[in-house]
Amino acid sequence: MLIKTIMREGVEKTAIAIGKDDITIPRHLMTGEKHKGIITDGKTVEEWYWEGFCSIEETRYIYFAPLDVMTVEALSDELRDRALEIVRTIAFGLMNAGPSFLDITNGVFPLSRILLLRDGRVLLLPPDLGDIISITQSEEENRRDYTDIIRGNAEVQFRLITEMAELMYFAATGIFPYASDSIRGSGYNPVPVSFLENLDEKTDGFITFVLSAKSKEMRDIMGNSLDGKNLAWFLDRTYNLEWGLPARKKEDTEKAVAASLATADVRAYMENAEKKTRRNSFWRVKGTIITVSVIAAVLVLSFLGNWIYRILQPPVTAGLDEREIIEAFYDAQNDLDTQLLTDAVKGCKIPQEMEVTNLYVTSRARVAYEGMNFVVNAEDWVNAGMPPIAESAIIYGVVLESIEQADEDTFIATGIWYSPYPGSEDEPQTGYVYKYRIRQSFDFKWNDRGWWNITGSEILSRENLGSDPVTYVPLSDVRQGG
Repeated sequence: MLIKTIMREGVEKTAIAIGKDDITIPRHLMTGEKHKGIITDGKTVEEWYWEGFCSIEETRYIYFAPLDVMTVEALSDELRDRALEIVRTIAFGLMNAGPSFLDITNGVFPLSRILLLRDGRVLLLPPDLGDIISITQSEEENRRDYTDIIRGNAEVQFRLITEMAELMYFAATGIFPYASDSIRGSGYNPVPVSFLENLDEKTDGFITFVLSAKSKEMRDIMGNSLDGKNLAWFLDRTYNLEWGLPARKKEDTEKAVAASLATADVRAYMENAEKKTRRNSFWRVKGTIITVSVIAAVLVLSFLGNWIYRILQPPVTAGLDEREIIEAFYDAQNDLDTQLLTDAVKGCKIPQEMEVTNLYVTSRARVAYEGMNFVVNAEDWVNAGMPPIAESAIIYGVVLESIEQADEDTFIATGIWYSPYPGSEDEPQTGYVYKYRIRQSFDFKWNDRGWWNITGSEILSRENLGSDPVTYVPLSDVRQGG
């Protein structure tokens, strides 16, 4: 967003570019009384009004009385040393703005409506101006305003809190956590802050909690609050956090981001996210086919019976090669998806089937009676930097390391399996998770209907790797975001 100082009728004004001037703005946005904006210092709120439009070199600008304004990108460079304070000021302004000012249908407040003042105050542009900006700015800019900052699996009313945590993440790292297609497509699990920047442990933990909060935790935090009023929780929980990151030049931010993204940890994380995105994309396509098949099944079942239909129905994994089936197999184990775990299996028993089935039944019972899923996906936990988990929760699953082809129809998968281990009575807040390196074989056969089936599987070796400590957070703290 370009910011200029211009002269209008001999008076100095600040002008901000909002898009190309060849785009027609609807008449109803050009007439009538202008909506008021907000300037806030985090303690008080004052009204602000823009004055008009002008065109400079085929670009449309809005202008107003002089202010030393900057875009939100300054959080990661020039204003980075004060970023936490400024994000809290943004939250304060949104909390006190009122529902009509927010006017958000997807749960986020467009970044283009947030301008930062060099003195630490924040200017929040009014909704009518926000509408004009969204019409005139480029598709790429609108993507930054909305798509890149929406956590799609978050409760809509919780997304303003998520957005504030995203701004903290951006200030620390120079990137937005959900800007990558792979991160969004693989379940909205962003690269851990610790992979990108050394941030205060409690501050890092707070950002991680908000960006990974489950729906139950979100609802506990929100209560019956609506829209911006939920930000009172954010302001309370960030009051005593420490920041400690220095300001830097824009070019230094760009260099730091490039260096961070090139590290082995981040590259490996993104490769895993890309693989999971490809698999998730496959399941979405197959899901449509399965839905259609279910409708057809009603007719089939009416005449031939359920058992014949199941025999004829192709597995969800039809269309995948052997390696992709193995990857999907371990995804199913980690997600306790008993149906997918055995979907491609014909004529053999899978070693972990009973274990996964028992955990699935237990976890469903806990969800029904306690409203929480107490099984934490081990792969997600490891990729997130092994953050604290809720007390009484357990970590279970596989982090796949390699898949090797042993012969024409046999593959061997190696991975680290994580199994729960209770904490000691002397240290009730700390437990352990056992680790084993497991080698598991998979035999495949191509059937005449056109897909691969697993026809045999066994555990070839089990190496005890010891244990990792697990920090538990009391449920009362989790529900408050602690």
